[in-house]
Formats: sequence, structure tokens, C-alpha cells
Amino acid sequence: MKRGIRPIVALTILCVLLPQLTAAARKRRTTGASHARSARRAVPRRPPGPPALVVPAAASARDVAVSEAARHALGDLQGAVVAMDPYSGRVLAVLNPYLGLSTAYEPCSVFKIVVAIAGLTEHVVTPDTVYNCAGGCWFWPGHGPINLRRALAVSCNPYFEWVGERLGYERIQKYAYLLGLGSPTGVNLPGEAAGRIPLSVPLSRVGHVSSHAKGVGTTAIQLAVLMSAVINGGIVFEPQVAGPAGFVPKERWRLPPQVVVGGLTEGFLGAVNEGSAANAFDPDVIVAGKTGTCAGVGWFASYAPADKPEVVTVVFTRPGTGHVASAVAGRMYQYLYKSSSAAATPATAGY
Repeated sequence: MKRGIRPIVALTILCVLLPQLTAAARKRRTTGASHARSARRAVPRRPPGPPALVVPAAASARDVAVSEAARHALGDLQGAVVAMDPYSGRVLAVLNPYLGLSTAYEPCSVFKIVVAIAGLTEHVVTPDTVYNCAGGCWFWPGHGPINLRRALAVSCNPYFEWVGERLGYERIQKYAYLLGLGSPTGVNLPGEAAGRIPLSVPLSRVGHVSSHAKGVGTTAIQLAVLMSAVINGGIVFEPQVAGPAGFVPKERWRLPPQVVVGGLTEGFLGAVNEGSAANAFDPDVIVAGKTGTCAGVGWFASYAPADKPEVVTVVFTRPGTGHVASAVAGRMYQYLYKSSSAAATPATAGY
């Protein structure tokens, strides 16, 4: 762990139970064989410990509240949570950095954000462009005529397959790189994975990549940077785990002015209010985001309050689904904004 970063929880409990050998078995074995087998038995498999919780060394009361909300929300699930200020790139908390930073997984339908931005910017679609989802979707009868906003909300696969095929993989790849995927974010924590963006994709697979992110690998911290860029108007930050006092944001780059990052909010809100992230819904906390489910993993990249974002949260669960991940985020936001445990902390502290 780098200087200035301390894990609050990093405990590993190891229990080993050695089987007893009967006296008759001892007599049948030679001394050398017995010693060899005993040596092999003396190397136990280390079970995974509880997740590590990383907060800034000079954490504010708000940082601590966010970290406790993340730990409370994830509970016994295997996964990770990254919480970040979308307007500065300051990382408030990382729960289980191994899964959140050091390992890349398919982002599943969260990758549809990249395809949507590419489609809007390249004038392939508008937020109101309609495509008829007649089947072949996770919703087997099909969604019928559906526009981009609704397609984001319900995570319609045929819609994004159609958009991706019209774009072509080279343009999808371009926007994935622009949004910070496929390379380390530069976060000041050790062991960050770069993720992966395929160099090329056969024409027959472009649709599947567009809807399911097949072959793409991302980390939770990369998706937090991506979602922040969507919210803040196109700034791709170098995230930093640091306290608020004297914090200076680090920009990696800004998206070209022609890149369209607007027009997605209604889809993100719809996902929570009536779509794939309904488990995060709460009438008192306005949440917006995008789920992802594939290959046994679940994602939810979100922000709250949606009308004036204070924090971007990316939840990853393995095994899991987007529904599970959105439920984790929902519990986190409820704990943060509604529970008595966090009520003593001013809502604007640390921002």
C-alpha cells in the first residue's frame, strides 16, 4: 500500500485441520514417504479474507461516511465498490481494491454507454431514434419500438447491436479509448490493471461486442472515471485517493468538444425508476445509472443525487448480476443519505 493510503479492514483468518493418521497406517509407510506426505499436508490453501477498505489518509467525515456506507451495503457479497467525486477525480473510498482495481472483467452492458456516446457523436442515432426490438433480447418477446433513452433504461441488446453494427468496430474502439478504457487510470494505488480493448473484431461479432462487451476488460475504477466524464462534461480524470484539504485535480485529457455526452440522463434515470436497476430505487434519493450482467458478474455504475451529483459509485459483484449490484448501490445511498449513522455528517462535507 502506498504511503498515505491505509486499509481500515485487512484481516485474513487461516484455519487448518490436519487429519490424524491411524497407528496401522503409520506402520505401513516408510519414514521418508511419511515425511513427504506430511510436508504436502502442511501447505494449506489460504482462504480469502474479508475485503480491504481503503480511504484517504486525511479522510473527511464525509469520506468515512461513504466508506462505511459501501461496507454496509456490500455486506457478505464478493465484490468491490469505488466511490469518486465526478468533478475532481478524488477517490473517497475503495472497497476491495483487488477486485476493483487489480482485476479486469467484461463490463457487460455498462459498455452500452460507450456505444451510445459513439452513436450520438457520429450522428448514427439521436436520443429519439427508434428501433424495433422484435426478439432475440434478454426480454424474449422483444421490447417493440424503442428509442435510445428506453434502450438504456431496459438494457435492450438488439438496439445496441444495431447501433454498433452501423458504427463499425473502429469507431467503437475509438470512443472506448477516449473514455479511458484499455489503459491504467493512474490512480495512486498499487497493482492497477490496464484492462483490454480488442485490437480488432470480426464483422460478425461487432453487434455482440456492442451489447455484451465480449472481449472487453475494464476495472471498477475505469468505469468510475468514464461515468464521471459523462457527468462533468467530458473531463477524463486521473483518480487520486486523497483527502479534500488542498486537493488538486489531475486531468488526463478532455474529450474533444464535438463528443456528445449529453442525452443519456433520462436513460440512466429510467434504469432505476422502472428498468434494470430498479433495486436501487428510493423515492427520497434520486439515483441514476447503468447496469451490466454477463459471464457470471454484475455491475452498476451510478451517481447520486441525480439532479446534483455528489458521488459516482461503481459496484462490482462476482458472482452476481446487475440487479444484485444495483441493490448494493441502493443500500449504500440509503445508508449515506437516510440512515441515522450518516445523519450526523453534513451532506456537503468533504466536497
